[in-house]
Amino acid sequence: MKIGLSTLILCAGLLASCVSGAQDRPVTLSLTNGGAEGLHCRLMFGHWVDRDLGELEPGETTTVGMTQAAEDGALYIMRSDGARKMMIETIQCAQPGNWMQNFGQVDFAPIRSRRARLIEAICAAPAGGGRTVCRLDRID
Repeated sequence: MKIGLSTLILCAGLLASCVSGAQDRPVTLSLTNGGAEGLHCRLMFGHWVDRDLGELEPGETTTVGMTQAAEDGALYIMRSDGARKMMIETIQCAQPGNWMQNFGQVDFAPIRSRRARLIEAICAAPAGGGRTVCRLDRID
């Protein structure tokens, strides 16, 4: 079966009209320190820009409000002046004082491929040293 160019253009236009109706939506990330040691966490944007999320004591949780783009599922926070989207790469957590030796990060790839309203992630520094381990526990 041969498909003509006009049929492909029509199909692409119909698909684009379905997608273009989607809107960016708010997402809340809940990040918990699931380990026995304190962690320092940072929200990492592109181009070496970060936002300090502070220290999380064992069992402590912090939340971050963000928005998910309708087109590609990317996560962002509006810049304080409201003029630009600050695209989020990841969240990194590590034990204070040993950042480069033990930081771990939250993997946002599974979130970008689906629509979310709530994300729960847990990070923990392993007893005895090594890299901090972060995992997604829930995406709703």
